[in-house]
Amino acid sequence: MELTLNRLTKRYKDKTAVDSLSAALTPGLYGLLGANGAGKTTLMRMVCGILSPTSGNVALDGRDTVAMGESYRDLLGYLPQNFGYYPVFTAMDYLLYVAALKGLTKGAAKVRANELLETVSLQTVAKKKIRTFSGGMKQRLGIAQALLNDPKILVLDEPTAGLDPKERVRFRNLISGISKDKIVILSTHIVSDVEYIADAILVMKDGRLVHQGRPEEITASIAGRVWECRVGPEETGRLTARYTVSNLKHEGERDMLRIVSDGKPCESAVPVEPTLEDLYLYYFSSETDPGIPGEEGNR
Repeated sequence: MELTLNRLTKRYKDKTAVDSLSAALTPGLYGLLGANGAGKTTLMRMVCGILSPTSGNVALDGRDTVAMGESYRDLLGYLPQNFGYYPVFTAMDYLLYVAALKGLTKGAAKVRANELLETVSLQTVAKKKIRTFSGGMKQRLGIAQALLNDPKILVLDEPTAGLDPKERVRFRNLISGISKDKIVILSTHIVSDVEYIADAILVMKDGRLVHQGRPEEITASIAGRVWECRVGPEETGRLTARYTVSNLKHEGERDMLRIVSDGKPCESAVPVEPTLEDLYLYYFSSETDPGIPGEEGNR
């Protein structure tokens, strides 16, 4: 199974949200990283057929997904950033309703709904109305509805929003476990959501893919651009004003700084191994900051 994005473009009157983006995706988990406004949600809505591209297309095993129609939608599971629900429904009623929309029989829907409520730890509140749920509980219900039809292509837009750290870990383990035979696209601006479970990372900026590859491959691309140095308070102020500082730790009268920069930021700085978070900061630090690394070369 291969999902191909062929020069996908979406233009609005005064903005190009997605700009001639191409990628070939096979089963595995893809972490789609980008700042807010990078075009991630627009891209995923086109993948799901909710939004029509201005140009380009999405193809599954060489077949245009628009032409495939219902047969393509049957393979999809989608969790939008703000998914709709009926507050007077119970969790079980909601899943049975969505299952009916997806064409599941009553018997199969009941079995699948019970399985997924247990998977997302909502089985004890299955008969509670959704309006009584916390934000994290609603998000877990959203994850369950996306999995109802056992989709072959699963698209998740900021799926860990509202989840506490324990739920976040549980979610990552769940998604990692089901991604072996599915194409999973997980959009986030929280690097830790995908750092340890993604098979590949797609870095999106200004509507374009600026980097893609295995996590270790793309972090290696900024080797020699991440530094650590131990400095006094005055030097800390100067460096934080000038450079992108990914971490600052006070150590007595001195500070340990981790800095993302094309050039050596100070005499005592030593290069260190980059992380995915360093890579994210490399591409998405404020463009007005005079110490931004590599902005001219990466635009």
